[in-house]
Amino acid sequence: MTRTRGLLLRGGDVLTPHGFRPGVDVRIDDGVITHVGPELSTSGAEILDAGDLIVAPGFIDVHVHGAGGAMFEQGDAAAIDTISTTLARYGTTGFLATIATLSPDALQAAVSAVAGAAGHEPGARILGIHLEGPYLNPQRAGAQAIPWMRAPSIEEFDALQDLSGGLIRLVTIAPELDGAIPFIRAVRERDVVVAAGHSNATEAEMKLAVHAGVTHVTHLFNAMRELHHREPGIAGVALTDDRLSTELICDGHHLSPQAVDLALRCKPPLKAVLVSDAVGALGLPDGQYEMFGVCCVVAEGAVRLQAGGQLAGSCLTLDCAVRNVRRWRPDLPLADLLGAASRAPALAVGMDLGTIEPGKEADLVLLSRELSVNQTIRGGVAVWSRAQ
Repeated sequence: MTRTRGLLLRGGDVLTPHGFRPGVDVRIDDGVITHVGPELSTSGAEILDAGDLIVAPGFIDVHVHGAGGAMFEQGDAAAIDTISTTLARYGTTGFLATIATLSPDALQAAVSAVAGAAGHEPGARILGIHLEGPYLNPQRAGAQAIPWMRAPSIEEFDALQDLSGGLIRLVTIAPELDGAIPFIRAVRERDVVVAAGHSNATEAEMKLAVHAGVTHVTHLFNAMRELHHREPGIAGVALTDDRLSTELICDGHHLSPQAVDLALRCKPPLKAVLVSDAVGALGLPDGQYEMFGVCCVVAEGAVRLQAGGQLAGSCLTLDCAVRNVRRWRPDLPLADLLGAASRAPALAVGMDLGTIEPGKEADLVLLSRELSVNQTIRGGVAVWSRAQ
């Protein structure tokens, strides 16, 4: 991807770390934001009129399995290019390649493929890998492959991390599994974030996991013990412990608007994280497709197993998630809403990304007032434009 030497976004409403600045410019040089302010110099820069647009940090998806008919679990470089290109259409500039439960050989192949593709993406960039498995509770498997779920193994993790070149940034684990607590401690010692998910953990088990180092919760309310007034489980701890960031799949199928409202009322700013949990169905028309090695049906904005009708990931895009939450919670400050799709996910996985300020990589999304994507800019280069 060739960088534009100079780019000036003129007159947009820019979301900065201190809130919106209306009608200001953003100057980009060599892919990096150099200035934010009014009437900046245009010398040596291409000018892009951002008047009447919102200039926001590019969306960051820390939980996405695929898009455009492709999945990371395929372990295929061409599939990863397809995913990267497709995600950019919807304002996503960076993502964690999320890999579900696989056999040991298939998991190694998938991790190796992502590592090989990193740095060569045509659209949204690979920020790391999210292992959503295989250390999960079969009782809360969701659409994942129960036969390949296994006990936590730091030896297997270390081998995968070596294979990835250090790209694994997030691991989801069921805290109640035998060996989970020492595994969590060991992974945190390696500076990798640990999330609780696909779990039947009680409140007490979840609190032990938090003490051991869990800081994140994978798709709140989904594939976990139900919230109960006498046994709140993972969900209860996630809602009441401000140290924990929590993923929300805001497609109207995984969570009701009321459940999203509850989570947003409970979590402080930058601790609610919008994710897609999208599979290869993202960007595809309704129909039947194979996902996770099983037949799925895409219809009415949801992906379900053909046998039984259970949700199997989503076909949600992050721009759609933002619009949904805007509709459900119109009182939520727009800066907080957009932060939930950019700065919050970056912080959840320990990355200083998702802000518009000098010195930061120019990963931006230009949005209409209705929050539709007008243009996606990655590293100072437009990787998708509605005009194209």
